[in-house]
Amino acid sequence: MTEDGTATRRGVLAAAGATLVAGCSEFGSLGDESSESVFGHELPEVTDDGDAEPVLAESIPVTIERSKLDDATRRVNELLETLPMPFGPESVPNGHVRGRLLDAASDATARVEEARRAGTRFASLRSLREARASARYASAGWGFADRGVTRAELAAERERALDEARTLRANHEYRGTDPVRAALVHARVERNLDGLLDARTPSSRVEEGTLLGVAEWGEHAEEATALVADTRYLYDRFTTSLPSDAGTVEKRLATAADRLARDLRSRRADLPPEPTENDRDIAWRLRYRLRDDAASSADRVADATGPASAVVTATDGLTDFLAYDRIRDRIDSDEEFGVGDAAEVRAVRSQAVEAIRTALTESPRPELVRPVLADAASWVAFADEALARYRGEVRLARLDDPLRRYYTATARARSAPSACRRVLDALER
Repeated sequence: MTEDGTATRRGVLAAAGATLVAGCSEFGSLGDESSESVFGHELPEVTDDGDAEPVLAESIPVTIERSKLDDATRRVNELLETLPMPFGPESVPNGHVRGRLLDAASDATARVEEARRAGTRFASLRSLREARASARYASAGWGFADRGVTRAELAAERERALDEARTLRANHEYRGTDPVRAALVHARVERNLDGLLDARTPSSRVEEGTLLGVAEWGEHAEEATALVADTRYLYDRFTTSLPSDAGTVEKRLATAADRLARDLRSRRADLPPEPTENDRDIAWRLRYRLRDDAASSADRVADATGPASAVVTATDGLTDFLAYDRIRDRIDSDEEFGVGDAAEVRAVRSQAVEAIRTALTESPRPELVRPVLADAASWVAFADEALARYRGEVRLARLDDPLRRYYTATARARSAPSACRRVLDALER
């Protein structure tokens, strides 16, 4: 199945997404009768399964086969099976070193489980790639102790992956029939390859030739091998799905990117000065952060790795500008931001969830704004995780940071459909 549906991770936010507390404004307000604190045991009701997962996972308009995920899972298992069981002091006497390898193996196992729960196969593929890197760290470290695996072997393996990435980038053709689908797929190819080829070599934080040094090179070798293989897979799956007479959309994407960059520069010129108030309340932080993101968006488009990435980045930038305008209008209307009790926290969170889901259905091309909405969903997840850590009596002021994340997610999600329409207009002209 093409990964452009609306599947969610575990449905963590399902119960909270539908109903708003009666009488609340769009973003909630701090009432005169509010208390100074809430109790931590009330807040887990917001994330009552104890595990914050995004309500929406990022996807890509490519059909990812189940066998691709199975192969990646097998690779993780093969790497972990090289470790001795039990993996105790008799294997690696140094407790710190042994702990690092065990932590990597544990992380690999957790990533595999995360992949099983993921809302899209694209999200699963990413989690499994991370699992492979962690498993290889552990396997290479043990290989150094057990079989004399060397840094040179792993460096050569990584270099072969980089050579393949250079070849793939040199042969990259922007084929496509639909500029939206093409932009999303080719942007992923651009970003993956440039990120890999521009990455620094493994750090020198650990002494070269030590167990942990070899483990780190193993991690980087596996990460490079997996990333270039996944990128080629996505590129090949997309291009083979096209009709044989499909041409290139490179010029169309580049022209649209230029138009969008001009639009963003114009909007930046019209931005009001940065807020200068000395307070650090939620409203100030919201306005400051969204203005900063909006102002930098034109530069992010100019620095994009290619025309497809520029279009996708511009979609994000337009969302930032519209979200900033939305927040500023509410601040100028003297709307207050904050909560008075745990019920209002749930209301603010529910608004964010509902905004993400609504934006996906209201956007004329949902797949174009799905990366923006998946990012908004991650803000919700980060806020959930922060709230889940609170215990005992919690002052309301300590909730400002997670609340700001919910507000940001709401503002960006509600701005996404308009940003989508503007990008489509640039692509179609």
